[in-house]
Amino acid sequence: MKISTFDLNLFVILNAIYTQGSLTKAAEVVGITQPAVSNALSRLRTKFNDELFLRTGTGMIPTQKTENMIADIQNALMLMQQSVDEPDEFDPLTSSRSFKISLADVSEGRVLPYLMEEIDKNAPKISVGSFHYPRRDQVHALATNQLDFVVDPVVPRSNEIKSQKIFEDYFVVAHRKNHPVTKIENITIEDLLSQRHLNVSQRRKGPHIIDVELAKLGLERDIALRAQHFLIAPEVVKNTDIVLFCTHSFAIRHELEFVEIPAELPTMEYFLIWHLSDDMDGAHIWMRNLLIEAYKNAKGMKN
Repeated sequence: MKISTFDLNLFVILNAIYTQGSLTKAAEVVGITQPAVSNALSRLRTKFNDELFLRTGTGMIPTQKTENMIADIQNALMLMQQSVDEPDEFDPLTSSRSFKISLADVSEGRVLPYLMEEIDKNAPKISVGSFHYPRRDQVHALATNQLDFVVDPVVPRSNEIKSQKIFEDYFVVAHRKNHPVTKIENITIEDLLSQRHLNVSQRRKGPHIIDVELAKLGLERDIALRAQHFLIAPEVVKNTDIVLFCTHSFAIRHELEFVEIPAELPTMEYFLIWHLSDDMDGAHIWMRNLLIEAYKNAKGMKN
């Protein structure tokens, strides 16, 4: 097959179907109608003499032919995009751009006050919306401009995604003043785990990252309360004997007493995540830098 006789836009559509697993979602990403995507897939099937995707109850599943060539197609598309991209001009003073960010409640408390103070001074017409998106929906939301950024400990596995680590901190165990743990000499991890714990998770079930790491050591903690948001944690900890695994910066910011954990546990990391198509957008670059600065300057944040 000669490349000169091939419509290269078909590769864009093929990649969209592959990454989205749906003709409808692929149409949204590319910006065309679903029938146009179906027509393009029909042309691709004729060109390659292969079904390329099989329709199942869970979506469009790629054939082996598609799997064999998708990496090369994605690399070629990325190179072409990079070759034509230049940062778009952006003036924060006059822009009325609206940015949509997926943040957890802790991240909202950490960065939104600083972020909005800077926007109020330097970009008074810009607005920001914070919406929490489940991880399974993040790539699609970024690709279809439902979101501009995600801040999350987990970076989606997708060639469409770019990311940068913007936060790292270590865990401590927070407790009320004069808690019994303060009277224990040479405190051990077992001493801490024997306390009653607050577990914050938006999932109905499933382990927290701390519990996953403790399980690797053959350890587990006693959960007294499972809550959805960190907003309640300081009051619960300050007024009961319940303790909380949290980051050092969280404990400092909320003026919580804490003890260091006498065990090797991984640090908490957060990543700023965005779609490749926005990488050279001037407004995105501006907001990206502002978000990075917001994390650095948040109260109690470690540089």
